[in-house]
Amino acid sequence: MKLHNSRKTDLILLAVYFLLYLLLVPVLLAFAAESSTFFQKNSMAFYGLAGLITLLIFYGVKRKTLREDFAKFRERLGKNCRVVILAQLLIFLLNIPINLVLLHFGIHNQNQNTLGGLAEGGYLWFLVFLALFFAPVVEELVFRNILFNRIYGKSPVLAYIISILSFSMLHGAAALRGGKPQDFIAILSYVPLSFFLCRLYATRKSMAFPIALHFLNNSIAVILLLVLKTATGV
Repeated sequence: MKLHNSRKTDLILLAVYFLLYLLLVPVLLAFAAESSTFFQKNSMAFYGLAGLITLLIFYGVKRKTLREDFAKFRERLGKNCRVVILAQLLIFLLNIPINLVLLHFGIHNQNQNTLGGLAEGGYLWFLVFLALFFAPVVEELVFRNILFNRIYGKSPVLAYIISILSFSMLHGAAALRGGKPQDFIAILSYVPLSFFLCRLYATRKSMAFPIALHFLNNSIAVILLLVLKTATGV
């Protein structure tokens, strides 16, 4: 796993993602929406624009890594796709008992509810952008290429723990925003996905694998949401 960028550059990217995109932009848009009906009506468009800018920043900095890794991925496309599909199948199987336990205790995945709300609220474009483009690229660069990669050389175990926990906790944050802290336990359903994203990156030493797996996982989720939306007529 190559480090094409300096530590300073990666720290700047982490600041762009965590401090600007996840923290500052939502706060500024919330304040703007309170004082202006224009921002209130178009807040999702501005948030989508912020996401697009963030995606372009990450791609601009990491384009060498992405181009090299995907070029090699395409050389053995059939075999590599089978590896990704097998990982997705294992994630699905591991999540069956986890989701049954969560269902038994009435724990809801607020992150999935938020995504479903985007589709129902007329923001399908943002759902598609977020799930199929932004998350697979930006989140994998953050949690695998930067966090996991830089810690792995010092302690592989610690790299897995930090990457898995931070990724899973990020996707459980919707429970805290929704006023149902008990639903934060639903982060358990993201542990298998996060583990295999790390595992593929560690064993294949290519960003193409976790990005492809993340894309496949999110594509299935989006398709299921749309099918459910159509079936229920919402």
